[in-house]
Order: sequence, then C-alpha cells, then structure tokens
Amino acid sequence: MQLRWIILASALAGLAAGLLLSAPFARFIPPAEGHGAWYASRAAGLVAYGFLWLSLAGGLVMSSAWFDGIVNRARLLALHQSLALAGLALGLGHALVLIPDGWTHFGLADLFVPFASYYQPADAAMGTLALYLFAIVSFSFWFRGAIGPATWRWVHRASFVAYIAALWHGVRIGTDTGTLPVTLLYILTSSLLLGALAVRLTYVRPRRQPAARPPSRAAAEPAG
Repeated sequence: MQLRWIILASALAGLAAGLLLSAPFARFIPPAEGHGAWYASRAAGLVAYGFLWLSLAGGLVMSSAWFDGIVNRARLLALHQSLALAGLALGLGHALVLIPDGWTHFGLADLFVPFASYYQPADAAMGTLALYLFAIVSFSFWFRGAIGPATWRWVHRASFVAYIAALWHGVRIGTDTGTLPVTLLYILTSSLLLGALAVRLTYVRPRRQPAARPPSRAAAEPAG
C-alpha cells in the first residue's frame, strides 16, 4: 500500500513540476510545425527505454538478493513487472504514432517487420526485435508454471539481448543521440546496468548462522 502512495505522489509531483516548468522552458523546444507525431515518437522512445532499463536493473537487484531485508521482494517484483509493461506500452506507442504522420511515411511493415523498413532497415530492426523480446520476457511471468523454471530463466536472460538491441537502436537511429543529455543518459544507464550485473554475478548472500543452543541444565551444573 505504501508503494502505491509513493508512486501516486511521484506522478503528481512530476505533473505539477511539468506544469510549472513548461512555460519557462517552452522557448527551448523547437516548434512542431506539422511534425508533432515525430516529436511524440522520440519522447515515447526515450521514456520507454528508461522504463525498460529500470525494469531490467530492478530485476537484477531482486535476483541478487542484495537488498533483502531492506526492500520487500514482493513489492519489488510488482514494480519490476509494472515498469516492464509500461515500457512495452510506450515502445508500442513510439512506433504506432508514426503511422498517421505524413512526414515520415512509415507503414506497419516498416515498423513491425524486422529489416523491412525503408529507413535504415538494420538499425530500425534492432528496435523492433527489442520490442518483441521484451514482450516475450515480460509476459513469460504468467507462463512460468507451464514452461518450467529452467526454461523461464533462459527466456528471462533474453532481456539482456533486448536491452542491447534497444540501446543500439537508440544510439544509431535516434535523432536525439547527439545531444548531451541523451548521450549522458545512455552512458549512465549502461554503466549502472553493468554494475548491477556484476553484483548479480558476484554477490553471495551471507548465510544466517544458527543461534547457539544454551547448555543443558546437566552440563551447566558442576560435577560432584
């Protein structure tokens, strides 16, 4: 329950900050001039990347048991799943919003068939494959019992392939990649993810030592 209130408060705070800061910073945002869908797609793509990164990093933290006793694992799992689904929804919106845009001329095949895009087909395909892989990994939560824990773990490892594909897509084809904030975003998130992966591979959860049993009454009494 507390986590829900934290998320709600954070969303309201972000909304309030956006309303207060939109006017002062509006002059730094280029006018849409008929390219609103293009700007919306770029924004959705960056936010989708952020959500999927948070989900992947949270999954590493949860599986490493590093924060056991500090963060409730059930809440962390719920947050991990919610972030993944939010990232998928935004990733889907990142693609779909371009279809009605008369400037880019993307069709369904360009966006959802790997290597079929007329614009940089290989780099665009990385985004498509990342979306599909993240979807498979995310929805595998509900099929874990059917496919078995071992297969589920292998499916889950595909999220790293999906992240690399998403990062490649963003760096190679993203219009904002050359800007300092986005460049720092990619460097910081990938570095932190490597750190979380190192923790996951090397951290060994300390075993709890059993409490010492008190000596029996017969052993405690002096002989004679």
